[in-house]
Amino acid sequence: MSRDDYEAELSAGREEIASILSGVAEGIRTGAVRLGDSPDAVTVDTPDELTLEIELETEDDEMSLELELEWTVSSEASPVSSLDVTPESEDEEVALLGATDGAQSLARFEVYRARDEEWRWRLRHRNGNIIASSGEGYTRKHNALKGLRSVIANSADAEISEETC
Repeated sequence: MSRDDYEAELSAGREEIASILSGVAEGIRTGAVRLGDSPDAVTVDTPDELTLEIELETEDDEMSLELELEWTVSSEASPVSSLDVTPESEDEEVALLGATDGAQSLARFEVYRARDEEWRWRLRHRNGNIIASSGEGYTRKHNALKGLRSVIANSADAEISEETC
């Protein structure tokens, strides 16, 4: 692997994998994808035009879905802005992805339909951890979004109080 290469593998549940893919999508949308969650993480600039190749393969009892993005790289500068981030051991956990704009939040809001068929929202850190949630369900998606927007609008100047047990 060259200094501009990055490779990682993660086995996780659907929610965590979906969160990672959402972070990659957001990174593509904003123009740069961050791979890793350490100071050594790799940042890759993405252009306005890309090629997406999707491949589904079934072999014996295994299925694989590969998503590959390709684009032309300018010869003027390296599109990768970091050095080696290969884990020291296979047991080391590798955190993947996200949008890279330093001013951008390290978290994102998600609105989803829960098993009870009610709409809820949650705030998920780019590492996959849920750091806030609606706490209640809404019968309509519109109301969940309204509650989410209310939290955003009213929390910026919220007072912080310390309670003792």
